[in-house]
Parts: sequence; C-alpha cells; structure tokens
Amino acid sequence: MRTIHERGAFFLVKARMTQDLSGAVAMHLRWKTTDWDADGRPCRQVAEIDFRRGEWGESSKLPVRVIAVRSRERDSGKQLVLWEGLDWTVQTYLTNDLYSDPDDLAWDYDGRAGIEPLIAEWKTAWGIGKFSCSSFAANAATLILKLLSHNLVRRYIAERVPKLRGWRTSWVRRTILLVPGRLVRTGRSLWIRMQPRPALQLPQLE
Repeated sequence: MRTIHERGAFFLVKARMTQDLSGAVAMHLRWKTTDWDADGRPCRQVAEIDFRRGEWGESSKLPVRVIAVRSRERDSGKQLVLWEGLDWTVQTYLTNDLYSDPDDLAWDYDGRAGIEPLIAEWKTAWGIGKFSCSSFAANAATLILKLLSHNLVRRYIAERVPKLRGWRTSWVRRTILLVPGRLVRTGRSLWIRMQPRPALQLPQLE
C-alpha cells in the first residue's frame, strides 16, 4: 500500500478481520443506512472506523481510511456476534482515497468481480499463468503478445461476427479459426475453400 501511495495512485483492498479490527467495528455506533428492505428495515449500512494497525506505525505518513459495510443480505463476510442483531455480516476495506463516498468505494471494490472471469479466460485460453523461461523481460514480452492476440481476436469478433461476442475463446477458435479448408489456385490467386457456414455469414478468405 505504501508503494502504491508513494507512486501517486489510489489503493482499495479488503482488510483482514483480525481481533482488534473486529472489536473496533463491533463497538462502532454511528452507521449510515444506504439501503432498506421491503419492510423498511435497514439492510445495508456504512461507517468509517477509527482504526490503525500496529504495523502501520503511529508516525507513518501513509493515510489509511478504514471503511466498514454491514449487510443483512450478504452470504459471505465475517459475522460479529457482539451486535444486538445476529444477522449482520460485515466487510471492511482499506483505502488512501480520503474524499470519495465510503459506500461508493465499497461498490467500486465489488465491481472488481467483472475482471475475474476475464483473467480466468486469459489463463485457460491464452496461458498467461505459464512462463516459458527464466528471463523476466522475455516473459513480459510473451504476456503482452498473448494479451494483444486476445484483443485482436475480440476486435475481429466484434466487427465481423458480433453474435459470438459472448462466446469463450475456446469455442471461438473451433468455430472461426480451427476450420479445415483446402488451399486452391485459381488463375493467379490463392483461395481457401471451406464448407459453407451461413449461420456465421463469414466472407470467403483470400
């Protein structure tokens, strides 16, 4: 977190629910309700917790804002039994963003889930989790080439076969790329002859 802050960037991470942090959250009394259920009961509340971990250091210049979000609808998160209602679960976040609304920051963190399926796609279809050699520079170049290849395939699909946008790369390869054909010469031109695929409406490649 210190390195990110020193580079002039924001960090937003989920905090470890240690005993001291759990106690600080449980003893906090001022919560802001941001959502209600159908019966008018609060189902989501947000608070800023006055808390610093010992390893952060009292003299540290690293600003850390501790945000807690408790909800009655979450099926995950550490549950603190010190509250009067036992159906609350809580999530805590650490950030150096001292100005944004705390509830907005929590939603921003939850929005990260959109990238996880994409990372899984990169790992399974493009092998970004595998390293071919011990050279950092070579592995970095390979990673960039794999991501550029992914972007190129997705751009082609978006422009030429938009109906396949939601398909995984493995199925796109079987449908678009790994298609048997015959290379023939007609006059002075070379053509790839493939079986008709009217559902895809793909032009014949020259």
